[in-house]
Amino acid sequence: MAATDLTVATTPGAGAHTAPAPGPVRPTLPAQVDVAIIGAGCSGLATAVRLTELPGDPSVLVLEGRSTPDPRSWCSWDDGSDPLPEAQSATWNRWEVRTDHGTSTGTDPEHPYVLVRAADRRAAAERRLRTTSTAVIDGSPVRNVTAETDHALVHTPDGVVRAGTVLDARGPRCPEHVEPGRVLLHQRFVGQWVTTTRPVFDTSTVTLMDFTDQHAGGAVRFIYVLPVAPDVAFVESTLFTPDGADPFDHRFHIASHVRRRWGLTPNEWQVDEEEAGCIPMTDAPPIGLTGRAFTHMPSTVIGTTRPSSGYGFARSNRHSVALARHLAGGTPVPAFTDRPRTRFLDAVFLRFLRDRPDHAAEAFRRLLALPGPLVVRFMTERSTLADDLRIVLALQKRPFLRALRSTIADAGHRRRHRWAAQ
Repeated sequence: MAATDLTVATTPGAGAHTAPAPGPVRPTLPAQVDVAIIGAGCSGLATAVRLTELPGDPSVLVLEGRSTPDPRSWCSWDDGSDPLPEAQSATWNRWEVRTDHGTSTGTDPEHPYVLVRAADRRAAAERRLRTTSTAVIDGSPVRNVTAETDHALVHTPDGVVRAGTVLDARGPRCPEHVEPGRVLLHQRFVGQWVTTTRPVFDTSTVTLMDFTDQHAGGAVRFIYVLPVAPDVAFVESTLFTPDGADPFDHRFHIASHVRRRWGLTPNEWQVDEEEAGCIPMTDAPPIGLTGRAFTHMPSTVIGTTRPSSGYGFARSNRHSVALARHLAGGTPVPAFTDRPRTRFLDAVFLRFLRDRPDHAAEAFRRLLALPGPLVVRFMTERSTLADDLRIVLALQKRPFLRALRSTIADAGHRRRHRWAAQ
């Protein structure tokens, strides 16, 4: 019998009573750890696992603010960087992009597209961490981080922990605004796990983007489908919008797509789980996207998403290797940075998406129609200069030339703004 179900009773009339159920047991925090990680999501768990591989088994504390199960999912092409490959929930070798002007498909069997659900990743991480000096505590949001002489103090509702290093793995947040000359789009989404009464999903192919109901002149919007079984799929409505308060109805978008694409009536499918969120798509520096400021924050922000796509799973896994290496060597942990060429190309693409959303569907169709290995190298930031040139030449010339001019003009505007502020 669970402790919360425990009751005490005697014969009625002889002082019988029911003992109150005990409250939740608060976690006991260690007084001091080598590394404190804020957030037990994708980046936090990857880094914790990497740290256990270091000599000496450093003590690690992972603090997760949620007290309920994490509903999120993460996807990426498998580039071999995942420290928890056993947690992959599903994989596909084929993908597609659907538009009113045609469908492009691609494949790269050596780098399949993978789905990782938060619950599966957490379970795999706990198995790996069971015999190490690492603890993961839920329901303990970090209120503040303050600096001392040679360590940091991590303040939580359950106490204060001394930490030699603090890593902020809560991920990027959509800011309200960015500095002049920067682009900010909000990638807002609602994803639903749906079950159908009859088999309708093609489990061989991931639909990365379905633009077939994109409205001319509106923000970029599409449907994303992960078919894990003939009658089970994750269906997500995604919107790229400059308006953080855009009232777009994602659930209606999903229901309309389910009816139109698979011919399902309302009584032929149901929603089992749902997740929602917002990912910043911006050329602003990642350090400004945590969304939370501490009094004195002697911590390194880890876990970023690629500005032009919102993908962050593989990036976080790769960064966790660098984090562990620097901690082992006693050198400062660097923040994640992209190559200058990648940053520039992403900046151009963001201006294209902002200024010409009506051309976005065709741009993504052309990009994802290129040979699969080339697409995967580009999407996982491993592309060569020749790869990048091939991709640029495959896209629409005039809109991207305008975006290029806008990018250069914005850079000049930022420089003038900084000079004026000095």
